[in-house]
Amino acid sequence: MNPRTDVAEGERSTTADAVLTPRRAAFLRHFVGRASEMEQFRETLSRSPDDVTVLALHGPGGIGKTALLRRMSAEAAHRGRDVVEVDADLLEPRPEVFAAAATPPGPGHAVLLVDGADRLAGLEGWLRERFLPSLAPGTLVVLAGRQPPSPCWRGDPAWQDNLVVMPLSGLSRQESALMLADGMTAQASGRRARLAFAHGHPLTLRLLGQDDGHQRGGSWTPSPRTVDALLSRVIDPPPTAEHRRALEICAHLPGATEDLLRAFMPDQAYDAFDWLRRLPYVSTGPAGLCLAPSVAEAVDRDLRWRAPDSYRSMHKALRVQVQDTVRSRPERESLRAAAHFNHMQARGSWALGFDWSEHHDSLCEMPCDAEGIREVRALARAVLGADSLDVVDFWLHRQPESFRLYRAAGSGETVGCLALLCFGRWDAAETVIDPVVRAVRDHVEAGAGLRPGRQANLVRFLLAPRPLSHGGALVPRMLARVTREVLGQEQLDWSFFAVRGNPRLSRLLESADFHRVAAPNLDVGRTALFGHDWRALGVPEWADLLDDRMFRGFPTPDGASAPRTAAISRTAFDEAVHDALRSWHQCERLAVNPLLHAAFVVQRSGDPKQTLRTLIERAVEAIDQDPRAKWQRAAVWSTYLKGGSTQQAVARELSVSFSTYRRYLKRGVERVCWYLWEEEMTQLARARSRRGADAAAGLPTWPGGPSHPGTIDKG
Repeated sequence: MNPRTDVAEGERSTTADAVLTPRRAAFLRHFVGRASEMEQFRETLSRSPDDVTVLALHGPGGIGKTALLRRMSAEAAHRGRDVVEVDADLLEPRPEVFAAAATPPGPGHAVLLVDGADRLAGLEGWLRERFLPSLAPGTLVVLAGRQPPSPCWRGDPAWQDNLVVMPLSGLSRQESALMLADGMTAQASGRRARLAFAHGHPLTLRLLGQDDGHQRGGSWTPSPRTVDALLSRVIDPPPTAEHRRALEICAHLPGATEDLLRAFMPDQAYDAFDWLRRLPYVSTGPAGLCLAPSVAEAVDRDLRWRAPDSYRSMHKALRVQVQDTVRSRPERESLRAAAHFNHMQARGSWALGFDWSEHHDSLCEMPCDAEGIREVRALARAVLGADSLDVVDFWLHRQPESFRLYRAAGSGETVGCLALLCFGRWDAAETVIDPVVRAVRDHVEAGAGLRPGRQANLVRFLLAPRPLSHGGALVPRMLARVTREVLGQEQLDWSFFAVRGNPRLSRLLESADFHRVAAPNLDVGRTALFGHDWRALGVPEWADLLDDRMFRGFPTPDGASAPRTAAISRTAFDEAVHDALRSWHQCERLAVNPLLHAAFVVQRSGDPKQTLRTLIERAVEAIDQDPRAKWQRAAVWSTYLKGGSTQQAVARELSVSFSTYRRYLKRGVERVCWYLWEEEMTQLARARSRRGADAAAGLPTWPGGPSHPGTIDKG
């Protein structure tokens, strides 16, 4: 059925022709969706019941209740029914007033359409027991409001056969696209972002179709005026500031619980949670309370624009709490918290095509058993082709515990598979059989290698034949597993992703500070490898970086984002200096050195690799400042910067014994490390000082990055 629903086929009476005015005809042309609700309405109209039938529509503001009533009115009129339309918001809620407005004029099978039925809550008993039973048999009554009928009504045996409760949800993706296109100008941009922001909410789609918005990080975002218009139509003003704060927390983090609210408002948590759970745009689930996605986006974006400092503080406090849950709770709760972490950090990335709005219980994750092996092979054949089955079979035998299956909760159909491999050492057979693992090993060993007791993990297979199935929730569900592994353990040196034919996932990884790895032995056109070095940027600093990018926007392809420094321990710093000296004449190894992300390099202009080389040369030359250390400088310079000779040859060149040469070299390298470490501490202190000055002046500061990119010290 075409989502642009036309009037049902059948004879049109003279009355129907009279009511098809140009205005109503225009409405019918632009009406989109609600096919199932209209089918239910037509079926009820076609019956000849001997009693009054009530259809109770309910849903949050802006979901399309009024438009659907108008569509039902047109349908009933075209079928020759007498139609009475009542807007309860315009009536005084007294029985005699409502009865005068709502009583059909004749004894026929009339249709009574009541909008704003929430205003009649105080009259519900009278409606149920007195008014509705007094109507002529065969009358069809449609009540539309934000709240469903009370439990008393739904549990009344007298209405069991004559009350149909119809919750209204958002439009489908196809219907949403039609409605948005109906209102958008040809010059408007950001169609995908607008659709993702609206989540099928009709009022939001209509408003966004007329919104010019603005570009943020290369992507469309709604204007504050449009967000305010949406909120004013959907949300009643919260009773207190604490209730508003609870609403903002619930909008930012799906699955809000009373315990979560208590961490922010110890004395008002119970009242705020009880108020939230009764709102028409709030749903309850296993994890807690969730706002309707479009409402959550609007509330969140309004706070972000209205009070950016408060927004940042709330986000970081919630993120820290979620991280603690990931590390401290059982697996099920931990996975849910990891999904919430991803949801919070993906704010504003609607155009990527993934649904981060909640932890989707429509999908079940489970380990791979004997039956699952067959399903993994079938998925691999469908996604990767038969030529990849040997590698899949190898890892199913080698690390079967690394495979996770994702099944639809209702049908049990296997819809995806994740293989998250783990390496504590490099096995020759693994690197020979799997070129991706060989590329991972080569990249890690080109740096400092794996430290003793540390690991690297690799998302080797992310098999999703339909990546956007289940509303785009499949890939986010898989990424929750990966995030849990990252946040939950401390033994990781590296994390890698092998991505095949998924540009959206590639873009997401780049925005999450996973860098594309040069892998000459891979088929670049088919598989891309991304990696993150946790030694260079640990989990706490990485989470801060995601906070920063969530608020400021992801880096643009032209590199317009400000440079970002990576925190690094003194031990890791010294290891990186040693590696930079050893790889002085190997450009490929130097290109992945962690020092390229250190503050003393990042906060200087120019090419980072050349900057690092210049600073190391300066550090070696500075050894001469101590006249007693000239032999140390000579040992370092000849061994590393000059290169081309063995250590024994350098010792003979310096006319010293090999043991003396080794002592000079060790102390010289230590002096280089100390010199560069002092540079690092100086640059970090300058950055902190600038941020402090900005804060004192009331200017925004950005954690972990330079406050004045245009005035960075050039050394």
